[in-house]
Amino acid sequence: MMITTLPTELLQHFLSFYSYLWRHLYLNAFDPPVAIYAHSQTDYHWKSQLIARVKAFSIFFHGPLSAEHRRSALRTILALVEDSIAAASRTGASENISGLKKVLFKSNLLSNLYSASDSPEDVQLTSQLKSYLALVVTNNKPDVTTPDNQSLLAVLAKRDISRAYVYDLRNYTAKTRWGPFMPDGSVNWVHVEHLVNVVALNVRELPGAWPKTRPPSCLDLSRRRSHDWAGVEGRRPSFYLSNTIRPFTQGTWRRYVCFMDYRDLFGMSPFVHVSQDLLTLRQAFNFTEMADGPRHPKFFKDPRFREATRLIEVKTSIVPIEQLRFLRLPEAQPCPSSAALDRSPLCFIGSSKGVNGNEAAMEGAVIEGEDGVPRWYFMSIYDNTPQWSSCGVQLGGSGSPMGVVGVWTTNNHEDDDPVGPFWLWKVDDNSPTHLMEYT
Repeated sequence: MMITTLPTELLQHFLSFYSYLWRHLYLNAFDPPVAIYAHSQTDYHWKSQLIARVKAFSIFFHGPLSAEHRRSALRTILALVEDSIAAASRTGASENISGLKKVLFKSNLLSNLYSASDSPEDVQLTSQLKSYLALVVTNNKPDVTTPDNQSLLAVLAKRDISRAYVYDLRNYTAKTRWGPFMPDGSVNWVHVEHLVNVVALNVRELPGAWPKTRPPSCLDLSRRRSHDWAGVEGRRPSFYLSNTIRPFTQGTWRRYVCFMDYRDLFGMSPFVHVSQDLLTLRQAFNFTEMADGPRHPKFFKDPRFREATRLIEVKTSIVPIEQLRFLRLPEAQPCPSSAALDRSPLCFIGSSKGVNGNEAAMEGAVIEGEDGVPRWYFMSIYDNTPQWSSCGVQLGGSGSPMGVVGVWTTNNHEDDDPVGPFWLWKVDDNSPTHLMEYT
């Protein structure tokens, strides 16, 4: 008897058990997928997704890789990382970590990711995965011939290319919202990868124990559960609309910001040097005719080039949108899952303090985009006047402890305004306040 001739009720029971079996096999090996938090578990294709993951592992361990197989396998690994983060943000642990470590350190994934040339349709995908894995790769020593250290050498070789991209003022316009975005509003993961490279490698070179003060990698996901979907910390906006007065619940963050000397970035540098008996003037990165012309990575080979890194403390508290005095939420297409998961925009206020003790007020918002990636927008306010604005994306998805990577610039967005990368991540409230500035 064919299955299609079974009574409808019996067929439904059979299919329900069939789905349950594949669901059980999947969850016995992996974390629950992010997708089930927005949809019914019965609608998730447990069988095909389990097969896809097993196939991806096999591809990176045994190969060979066709372009199509590589693309599919990279998407699967990307989902594996995001599912790990989602599970850790809910339970404090992840079942995926052991498998993720195995595929990262014992397969051909890293060597393939950092050595193979990307096709135009794959470049955004590979840049997103490299952004997720950057802190795994850059935390190694470059004198060991293991796959992850070979990947570190590849990142180090790309450092000046990343600097050239990050400090190229042409990449910051109203069309890109002065951040790592495409004109259509989607995330420009190539830009994000370059931002990650610049900050991560600068932090890696800090003296003493400072390199250990950094965001957690995708393999270090233990964290306490937050009250809100993005991990800002605090109460939901509706809490503040009640008549009950309670104290704010604050979130504590650390933020690295990096920047070039303004004269190197945009204006004429004040010093001269003698080269081949000719007196030459070193010009700015965006306009020099030296080092093969403006915006060329060779500019950063000059031994006098300096790039500063600051570690800043940030405090945040969620508030209703009515409490934002200056920030205007950008227009964005909501993610289809936002309504199902109650991921309405989160607004926050707070403070930002550097090693010099100067404190600025802050206000900002987190919005989940159509692609499900949280976008962060915030500004620093001095003497009741907005001065600096920042925007970025949350690596790894909602509530990810890997933090937010993006771009800071002035609030006015003039043509000659400075820009630079930042990395913001959550820390425990009792974390030591050891802020710094290093050049």
